[in-house]
Formats: sequence, structure tokens, C-alpha cells
Amino acid sequence: MNATVSLLTQYHLKLLAILSLSVIFISCGGGGSSGSKNGPERFVVSPGLERSVVFADGQGELVLDEYALLEELELQVSVTDAQESAFSTAITLAPVNTQLRTPSRLRMVLPEQFGADRRLVIARQEAKGWRPLLSSVVESGAVEASITELGRYAVVELEPLVVDGAIGPDCQAEEAQQELRFVHVADLHARYGTADQLFSRIKYYRDQAALESPYTIFTNGGDDFEKGSVAEINSEGAATVEVTRLMAFDVRVVGNHDFAWGSDQLLAHTNDPQALVLSSNSLYRGEDEGYAGRDFVALQVGCLKVGFFGMTSVPWNELDEPLEDAPIPDFLPDVEMNWHWQQIAAGAVYQYRDQVDVLVMLSHLGRTLDTRLLQDNPGIDLALGGHSHQGVSAVELEGSRLVIQPDFYADGLTDIRLQYLLNNRQIASHDIQNIDVRSIAGVDDEVAVGINAIMARYAPDARLEIALSENFPVGNDIVDLAARAAMYHHNADAVMLAPNTVNEADRWLPGTLTQEDFHRAISVERQPSDTPGFTSFYSIEVTREELLQMQQAQAQWRVVEKDNPDSEFALKLVLQKGPAQNLSQFFPDLAARDATFLSEAWQSLDVYARHRTAECLHLDSDKRLNACEDDEKTTVWQFDSSADPLGVKEGGAELSYFDPDGSNASASETRAGKSADFDIAPLPDGESGVLEFAAYGPRQGIQLKTNALPNGDYADINRLSDYTLVFDIYWPQESDNAWRAFLQTNNENDDDADIFFENEISGGIGIATSGSSYSGDFPPDTWHRIGLVFYAGEPNGSLKVFHNGKLIGSKRDGDIDVRWALEQTALLLTDNNNETEIGYLNALLFAARPYSDREVAALAGPSRLLNPGEDAESVQTRILRHLRTDTH
Repeated sequence: MNATVSLLTQYHLKLLAILSLSVIFISCGGGGSSGSKNGPERFVVSPGLERSVVFADGQGELVLDEYALLEELELQVSVTDAQESAFSTAITLAPVNTQLRTPSRLRMVLPEQFGADRRLVIARQEAKGWRPLLSSVVESGAVEASITELGRYAVVELEPLVVDGAIGPDCQAEEAQQELRFVHVADLHARYGTADQLFSRIKYYRDQAALESPYTIFTNGGDDFEKGSVAEINSEGAATVEVTRLMAFDVRVVGNHDFAWGSDQLLAHTNDPQALVLSSNSLYRGEDEGYAGRDFVALQVGCLKVGFFGMTSVPWNELDEPLEDAPIPDFLPDVEMNWHWQQIAAGAVYQYRDQVDVLVMLSHLGRTLDTRLLQDNPGIDLALGGHSHQGVSAVELEGSRLVIQPDFYADGLTDIRLQYLLNNRQIASHDIQNIDVRSIAGVDDEVAVGINAIMARYAPDARLEIALSENFPVGNDIVDLAARAAMYHHNADAVMLAPNTVNEADRWLPGTLTQEDFHRAISVERQPSDTPGFTSFYSIEVTREELLQMQQAQAQWRVVEKDNPDSEFALKLVLQKGPAQNLSQFFPDLAARDATFLSEAWQSLDVYARHRTAECLHLDSDKRLNACEDDEKTTVWQFDSSADPLGVKEGGAELSYFDPDGSNASASETRAGKSADFDIAPLPDGESGVLEFAAYGPRQGIQLKTNALPNGDYADINRLSDYTLVFDIYWPQESDNAWRAFLQTNNENDDDADIFFENEISGGIGIATSGSSYSGDFPPDTWHRIGLVFYAGEPNGSLKVFHNGKLIGSKRDGDIDVRWALEQTALLLTDNNNETEIGYLNALLFAARPYSDREVAALAGPSRLLNPGEDAESVQTRILRHLRTDTH
């Protein structure tokens, strides 16, 4: 049903007699009234105290919350003829359209002749007719509702609910039970456009679920915008609207971040050709057409009628604080919010519980409030939530009622399967599965292609290698870089940034950096809505003396300043938005002054990173980029000589057989030849020389001698910390589904190897540590080109895993430490307890330096020859073409 409806449409609102009564205006707490007996009564209401206005000989009451008014108001109450044939009288609260700062309660006593079997609600007169209020409930002979503005109100009767659509085949009446299944996500936060294709995996899972169970509903708990993609920033929200429509949800609710880009995008986001969009506690009051948010919707799902209402949480301010204390502001000037969630939930139960078989609250309030609302309203069967960002949970309340909170950032979805007894519409059983989205094997091609097109249109540079990081920075390292970026980008005299303002889970890895890396690390959250992000950069003017006072007041802040700023003139100081707009809160001795928006943090990082790359420097150190130097650290083996199977094609590293017992066992079990000689598939571009290796024992294998100087975090203990391995490998069917060692950093081979293929069908590559374990799927009887880029470090080591040039996984934050730092030698294809299998190598690359994502991508998939490196001319062309030398 539409939020406002014509008298002659679905509601067919019926007459309730509100007899012409003498209006007596009574107030608690003082004031006065005047006016004729039958005319409007006037009353002066002051802000700051709760006020009760009783009218029509006690037949009605308006209770104004203490924060409802900002200034003194002359309130007028009139009982008038409704004029439409369906009504005799209406109550007008004037000045009409005066917005209340906090919701207030309107209560109207019902005449005795109207029985309990009639569904009575309070409605507000709008341009298109009477709009019933979902917050309406009837108790103790009166109907009460929560209102957010003054206007013309009446009591109306609703006709039975009309469903908005159907899911699955028609009701099978002969069946005793029916499954009702929900695939539920929330807080996706624009995490689209990445190599892991999370959105298309979610859609694929939903489609497979619908094939298994045709009574499957695809739901979304809100917050589709912000924190995720530069495509959204560049398009001012349009990209996220398009991606959300691609997902084709059945029902979704508006979240607090969905107001980020203002009313235009909010209208577009609610106007979804597939999804029914809920906004039960928000009401658009702007002049533009097209807002499609609904109070309540219903779907016929087989034999079950399922009703939904939706809740939205509070806004946040520029200090990244939720605004939970009254008066809670609206998100946007033309959207009225009703924060009486309890009243709305009670109204949904009162109005629709007896009209649906299953009542669902699609909520963006968070787990705690969801649970409380269901505890207080037993008529709600299921809360499908969002907003908490505290991991997955499922709380079961009395009567098998459930409160569900899924994972966020598209990392997970929750699959809820409910079995209903059709004779009494009660739950017989339920099953809840939390699914890791990265574990979903398939992708939805339509969504994948659509997202790629959206990214190409709005953010063609989003995945471009902008710069390289030598290190794995902790949070404040990134803040320091952001401060230097702000200094460069905005030609500032000084920058002061609050510490700990980085998304720790989204810190970037060493190596390739893109716009998305910058944006994820210091993401944009437009707070308040439709304003720059709370971490964005603003400038103010200060004196040299004031700057010194500010540094003393916030001694822990990260500061960058020019060596010798001219103290005779005002200094240009860059701050983040929150402090810039609340100076006295952070700097008590500093008077308020104008603050000018400059840029979002990621935009300054992008500009500064391009500058650093153009200077042939890493972003975070003055070490020159490898691409700007002759590469003397890469060695390649092609295994194309039967006379010298381990001979080097180019480079300074060496391979030899691991033979500590002098038995020559490894050499005798290793053969070089053509792929046809071993009856295995050729490389995609034809026959090649390959190396057949055995299921080596603990005293067998291949030894790698790096012949390289130590580097990275463990250089001081004479170890190679940062290095790359790329290889073409082929596992025959008989070697699949078994542990297969690849890298052993312990030259004695008396403990577990350090990189394995896992014992699963088409098993991935990696190692089990505190973080992620194995990446990728590698079917047998197929050639695969695998890249491993190591940055061993304590505590911030990392490993990147590539398949056929594409990044497929990473390990970080303590996973890759000194264990993976190489001494002068390391072992390949061996393990201390025989976790090895027969296989084939076509080529191997070792580099005593980390390859960038771009370098690995350039190696692409398996081929007869493995040819690394870009020539100097192509490197410089790329820098000049894509990494603009100066944009500040």
C-alpha cells in the first residue's frame, strides 16, 4: 500500500462519527485558552515540559513531548466537518504542517457503538487522501498514535490487507507442512567491485536456494551505502543504487547510511523495480515525486501470508557519535523520522497480526533493540536485523520467535529455514546457517557483468595500481601518511589529525595500493547525512601561537608542519571535520572560526600517492620502486633440459636436489621431459618442457639457494623477509584431495612445511594460522599459475596468493612472521612426515623482492614460457599516462 492513498483506493476509509462537540481546551502545566464555544481554541504551549492537551469533553488528547517544540507555540484545536462523504468530523491541530522535534502522542476515545471487531486507526489528511498511521493501536476504548507534525486527523477503519505479490507456486493445500526460507543480508556498505565478487556470490547463493526451496525470500536489513566503493563517491550515490537494484532483493529496509547522499538518491533507492522497500518510521515530505518507501508490505508465499514492517536507526554526527538523546534530529530536512519504535511495533501487531500468518520486522536497529521489541511484542515472529556490526547471532525467544543478525560488509549471509505446520500456522522446526560468502563456489554472471560495467563507468581507476607500499602500516602509520598527503594536496602550513581514525580491519597490505585501499582505510561516512565524511579534511586559519597551544592540548595527535612557517601571517591548518567544526571541544582556548571543506582523506592520499610514484618512490618510504631499477633479483627456471633439469634460464638463484644422506634419491625420482612424455595435458599454448617430481620423502626434495641479500623486517637476523614465488603446477587426479607440501623454510625438514595444498577436492593453497587459511580452487589435470608474495614481519607480516594473475587471497596481521623469512636456502615439495604427492612443474620464478599485484597480473595464466618484467619505457609510459605527476 502507498504511504498516502486516495479515498477511493485500497483503503476505502469508512465513516466514524465524531459528533460535533463543544470544544473545551484543557492543559496540564499552565497557559490559557480563548475562543468561542464552537470555534477553535487557542493555547500557548511552551517548550521544555511535557504538555497534555485534552479536548472535546475528554474525547481526545494530545501529549506533546518536552522536546517537541523549539519555541513557544500558539496551538489551535478545531473539530470540523471532514467534507468527504466518508467522514462527519475531523480534528485539526494547527498551525498545520508544523513539524514536531520529537514524536508526540495523539489519543482519541472511541464511541461505544464501534465494536472490537473493527480495525480502527488514526489517519492524517494528505494531498492524496487520508494516510493511516502504522503507530495506531486501540486499547481501553481509545485509539492512540504517534505523530511527528501537526495537521488534520481523524479515526478511520481499514479494509483487509491486500498482498503485494507472490513467491513460489500456489498453495498446496494437501500438504501438512511448508518451508519458509529467508536468505538475509545486511550492512553491505557498497562492498562491490572487488576481485572476490562478494555481491555476485550472494546472488548466486540466493538463486540456488530458490531452486532448492521455491518459497525463498531474499531480504536486506539496510545500509547499502558508504564505506565501500569509490564508485559510489564518484557517482554521488548513483552506483550503489544501480548495484542494489541488480541484486533483485524481495524486501529491504532503509538503513541510517542510506540517507547519505540526500533526498534525490533516497528517492531513487526506494524506487526499486524488484524490491519492496520499507521505511515504517520515516516519511518523505519533499516536493519531488517517486518516494516508494512503505509502512507495511505483504507477500503470499505458498500457503503462508508473510507481512513485513521496517525500522531505521538514529543518525550520527560529525564526531561519529550516534544521536540517541532527545531531541533526535531527522536525517534530512524533507524526511520526518518517528523514533517511537515501540509504538510502531505495537501498531504493526495490532493492525496486521490477524491478517498474516507470519509477521516479520525487517530491522536496522541492532540486535539489542530488536530483541527488546520482540520481547515486548509477542505478535512479531521474526526480526531480520542489521546495524550491529558485531558478528552473527541468532536469539530464540519464547514461541520459537527468532532475532537474527547476519555478518556485515558482504562477508556473510544468514540462511533461515522455517518449517510451518499448515493446520495451525505454527513453526515445527527451524534451521539457521551462517554462510561465509567467500566460500560460495559460484557467481551470478548478470550481477558480475553489471557491477563491472558500473565500476568501469564510475570508477575506472578504482583497481589501478596507484602506488606501492614498502611496509605493512599500523593504523597511525596510515594517519601519518594521510597528514603528509593533506599537506601536499592542499599546500597547507600544518596538519593535525586525530589518532586511531583508521579502519583497522581494512588497513592496506604491503605492495600494490589502489584508490579502494585508500578509501577502505579511511572510509567516507557522510555524517550528518548529505554532508562530507566525518574524517574529511577542513582548513582553518590559526596563528603560530595558537598552533602551539593546539599541539599542547592534543599531544597525542599526529602532526605534520612546514619546517619554517611564516609566523607573521595566518597559517593554513588542516583538521578533520569533527574537530574543525567543534574547536572548543578539542582546543579549549581556541575560539570558533570558519572551517572550509577541502577533500575526503582518500582523495588526498590518491593525489599524494600518484606524486610519489611519479617520483619513483614508495608511498611510505624513500626506497626507489623496483620498476624504476634494473631487476637483478629475479630468477626463472623453465625445466626444458633433460640434461640439466634444474638449470637456470636467467637470474642468480639456484636449484639443486635436497639430498642430505648423499643417496641421490631426489634426482633419481625427478625427470624432465615434454608434457606428452608424461601423458599429461600440454600448456594452454602448446607443448613445453616440464619437470615431474615424486612424492618426496623427508630426506628428499628440491633446494632453493637464494643468493640474495637479507631484506625487510628480519634483515637484522640475516633473513630474506620479502620475496616472490610464481610457478606453473599440474596435479594429476591421483594427487588431489591430499596434503601436498610446496614450501618448507626449515632446511632440516624436521617440522611441518610452511605452504601446503590442502587435503580437499581441488584444494586451495596456504597454511592454517590464526587468520584465513587456504585460498583458491585448483582442479587436478589442469595447469595453474600460482603466485605467492611474502612480506614476513612481526606482527604485521602478510602473504598474497594469486591464481592466473588474479589476487585470490591474503593473510595478514601476525599470520606471516619469522617462520616464513628465508635463510640462504629453502626447500620445495617436501615435508617432515611425507605429506607430498607426485606432480609437475612447467616453470618457476623466484624473486628476492616482493612483486606488485600488477607485476603478477602481467604474468597471467600458465604458458610455455614465464617471462617477467616490464621494460623501462613501458614503466615510464604507465607512470606518465595513469599516475599524473602533479594534481595538487
